[in-house]
Amino acid sequence: MRQNKPKARFGEQRLVRDDVGAVARLLFRFMGVADPGHYLRSLYFRRELDRLRDSAPTSILDAGCGAGDYSFYLARRYPGAAVLGIDLNGQRIIRNLEVARRLCLSNLQFQTADLLTAELEGRFDLVVSLDVLEHIAKQQEALARLSAALQPGGFALFHMPTVRERPVPFSKYLGAFRVWTHEVHVADDLTAEEFVARVRAAGLDVLRWYRTFGFFTGELANSLFVLPYAPTTVNKILGGLLAPLCRVLAGADTLNLERTRYAVAVVAQKPR
Repeated sequence: MRQNKPKARFGEQRLVRDDVGAVARLLFRFMGVADPGHYLRSLYFRRELDRLRDSAPTSILDAGCGAGDYSFYLARRYPGAAVLGIDLNGQRIIRNLEVARRLCLSNLQFQTADLLTAELEGRFDLVVSLDVLEHIAKQQEALARLSAALQPGGFALFHMPTVRERPVPFSKYLGAFRVWTHEVHVADDLTAEEFVARVRAAGLDVLRWYRTFGFFTGELANSLFVLPYAPTTVNKILGGLLAPLCRVLAGADTLNLERTRYAVAVVAQKPR
């Protein structure tokens, strides 16, 4: 009898990772990815993949894959595609490889690599880099290398935080989180329009772009969720209690009801 292949579920690796506790696994089974920032980015990401359904990719690069959320999802969604996730963090790569083995994703590979030096030219028909480019000081060079990694006609999906028009909700209570973001966001602070211009300067045609993470929706959800930032047991429980409200706020972000927004999504294509 023919067995049905598991459906793609964003964040499914949380069910097999050794460092994810029983409570976190139970929360994932109930509502998927609890972190509203990750969840909201996944909504926009999956929506754009749906729009590209007539151009099913066969070779995919997840540039700056981190814990592999997008890599694992892409490998499951496109079982006929070869998916490569690269990241500077070797320990994450080792863990991702083990998780891919446990999930029986033979079309998924991970490599420790620097985007600015890795040999990637002309290998992929889809490149994704989501909330990564703000961590690279030589951002324009990174974009040029991602453009070079694409085959003619290939697509790129980007997402990145932009200049803050006003402080985020509960800004004065987010001291530890703000310190962390200041330390790791080393690229230039750009407006959405300035980032789109950089994508075009890298030799890509911008098919569409739009701003995300509105003040009263996605950004409010993110701020609420990271208020209990220190990884204590009490804060983890509090985060779990806040997760349903944050999910509603994050979902409302896609309705595009607000002008004040804190990030940008870009869909681009390499000219043929």
